[in-house]
Amino acid sequence: MKRILILSASRTGHGHASIARAITEQLALYPDTEVNVVDGFSLFGDFAVKASGLYGAVARHARQVWKFSYKTTARNPERLVKTVSPLLRERFLETLQEKPPGLILSVHPFFNGTVLNALNGRGLKIPFAIMLADLVDIHALWADSRADVIFCPGMDSFFACLSHGVPHEKLKLCDFPTRMAFTDAARGREKAPYDGSRPLRCLLMSGGDGSGNLQSIAGTLLRNFDAHITIICGRNKRLHQSLSQSLASHAKRVTLLGFCTNVQDHMADADVALVRASPNSMMEAIVCGTPLILTGGLPGQEERNPEFAQMRELGVSCPDTRKLASLLRGLLANNAAGLRHISARQRAYRNLDAAKEIAAVLYDRTLDVPTA
Repeated sequence: MKRILILSASRTGHGHASIARAITEQLALYPDTEVNVVDGFSLFGDFAVKASGLYGAVARHARQVWKFSYKTTARNPERLVKTVSPLLRERFLETLQEKPPGLILSVHPFFNGTVLNALNGRGLKIPFAIMLADLVDIHALWADSRADVIFCPGMDSFFACLSHGVPHEKLKLCDFPTRMAFTDAARGREKAPYDGSRPLRCLLMSGGDGSGNLQSIAGTLLRNFDAHITIICGRNKRLHQSLSQSLASHAKRVTLLGFCTNVQDHMADADVALVRASPNSMMEAIVCGTPLILTGGLPGQEERNPEFAQMRELGVSCPDTRKLASLLRGLLANNAAGLRHISARQRAYRNLDAAKEIAAVLYDRTLDVPTA
């Protein structure tokens, strides 16, 4: 049989887990394949798991701290790998003994160098693959030349890996993998272009941790447009409570939600999505054909994502919410011609089989392992 170990992360936002899920769903269609998804931080111990849980708070309240740590580790990734590698070795090798894999896939940059050190230190010849979770700004921890293959979701990430010194033959150009829930929603319904003849359906979200200036954005939309707003607050219960109070007078025009397992339904129903420029949120909207207004991104890994979308006419960038009303009025002019143009560009760009294509390559590269 073929057994694949996927190293993901469950507490550093929702993106890494979402990518792991998208690929796992496709690998599950192969009858002789077993997939084991592990939170890679658990291999470093309880402290690392708890530390990874700080991501949401940092993303919401300490972006400059995030930027500093991102830039610092990017300048000297070898030092970080050398420091943390001893913490991983024992637990990781125990995981390999319990269920020996025929291939390891990492969807988080923190694990790449440490896992490869552990494998090489024991002389273990297990194919190692990396699926980049970022689009443009690729941290040096992603680009470990010892990997057997690195999946690059677009030419920007492909050239970034080349600039980090990864050989061309180790890079595999692909499209960004999205979960079946989104691709099935895209296939299952033909989305009618918005023409301005009814209230505008707006979706506001900022990832699984609910970061972002949602209150200000919601206020601008409610004051300036005939709109119904759905706000997904994610796991941020404090934000949910604050918005419940501040938007109470608009209760009939606002649907307020916490963490959702059916984001695809809200995305597919929306005429426009206002989101942080996280790769997963962007690509899920693109798959659903939902025009994007990108309200900013995390410093470092996401800061050029709005430009990525705008250059391809997949959405527009609006980091300054004071300009949101005029920007949206422009998109709504001439029976919402701007929104309809973005939707058309998204449908031409999207690849509903991206995860399936990545899974096929992984399957072919996975070694057969003996069954118990």
